[in-house]
Amino acid sequence: MVSAALMDTDKKTRILDAAISLFARHGFKKTSIDDVASGAQVGKGTVYLVAKSKADLFYQAVHQELRAWIAEVAGQLDPREPADRLLLECTLASSRYLETRPLVRQLLLGNYDQMAPLWVEHLNDLRQLGVENTVQILDLGVRQKIFRSDLNTRGVAKILQELHAAGMVSGYREGRTVAEEIAFARTTLDLLLNGLLAR
Repeated sequence: MVSAALMDTDKKTRILDAAISLFARHGFKKTSIDDVASGAQVGKGTVYLVAKSKADLFYQAVHQELRAWIAEVAGQLDPREPADRLLLECTLASSRYLETRPLVRQLLLGNYDQMAPLWVEHLNDLRQLGVENTVQILDLGVRQKIFRSDLNTRGVAKILQELHAAGMVSGYREGRTVAEEIAFARTTLDLLLNGLLAR
């Protein structure tokens, strides 16, 4: 029997790409291993070399999309830039990316928690990966003396992720366009960085 480690990288990529596409389009319940095998143009047994179950395949698909999102946003990080500007640029880049990546968007919104209650801890681990870029920006801002030196950067990054998710929920409910979503993100960050009080 061929192990997943020895499997052709191209086949594994095709399987995960097919899984991402199908799970994003049809959801977890309506996507079968047979669908993924057909989409990847491999046998059903080959899919099971990549993942031991449909749930495992789903987790891997979400994980791969999350890693791609993190890399996309990390591409915006330039430590020579002021951290407050980076925070805005990364938030906007994140919003644009999440607009086209429903698996990551649904993860951040917590929509998979009800679908897979036994997975909540693993899903939380994935969400924690999503705050790493923000932690780096906040740490940079502390070093640049733009942000307070006593800032709990990991705690603030988690709050910012929650606010971003809340903004996405209200945005989809209200049918905001991408431009409106970007304006919303700018206003939210302006409020967080500058507050309400006149200076």
